[in-house]
Amino acid sequence: MQYTQLQQSYCDDVLAEAIYSREVEYFHYSFDAGNFARLLNAMPAGAYRSDIEARLASTIEQMGNVELIYNALLEQVTDADAHAAAVLRTTAKRNNAVPN
Repeated sequence: MQYTQLQQSYCDDVLAEAIYSREVEYFHYSFDAGNFARLLNAMPAGAYRSDIEARLASTIEQMGNVELIYNALLEQVTDADAHAAAVLRTTAKRNNAVPN
């Protein structure tokens, strides 16, 4: 499709925001995985341990999926300068600040 109303800066901002969101998502999975690993180090065998082991395995799998999506998004960055500008704009929006 040939976009007639979408500005390139809008598309760049959407891509920058999607990349940021995957970074946040990966961080939270990583945070959870660390907590699950710490729990397992201190926990005796039993049903609850099995549950935590399964949750850790699932979390690690999800981290891999997020990384695949993240890499696919990075491949869509075709102009480093435009992407850097989009990162500044989207960061400013998240921080409720006005970009320079």
